[in-house]
Amino acid sequence: MSSKTEMLNELLLDLSRASQGNVEASAIISKSQGLTICTHYPDGADVSLIPDEDVIAGRSTQIQEATRKVFKQLKRGGLVRMLIEGELGYVIICDAGSDAILSVLTNKRANIGYMFFMMTRVAKRIEKVLS
Repeated sequence: MSSKTEMLNELLLDLSRASQGNVEASAIISKSQGLTICTHYPDGADVSLIPDEDVIAGRSTQIQEATRKVFKQLKRGGLVRMLIEGELGYVIICDAGSDAILSVLTNKRANIGYMFFMMTRVAKRIEKVLS
């Protein structure tokens, strides 16, 4: 039986592989604490161009909490996921259970629809591992 950490690492690796090299970093983050549970940087990734895991965790948590409040005020229902587009790529954030979020940084070549699909699947599996 694999440890929870090994299982989570494998899920992030699977997500990275499925993206066909378009994921630059991924993280599973505790919602309540804003701390990293698990991260993955693909082999060959230029880590000088990618934020440290604590920056990804802190900013992803901050963005998610602010967006949840906005959605509540605008009466748009529960937040499903966020897509933030920048000049060099995307940040996609979604829930992964009651106390975790999945945050993924991609380049501009990423197929966003496919990333949404894969992240939803991976997030459900993360929830099962953490429960």
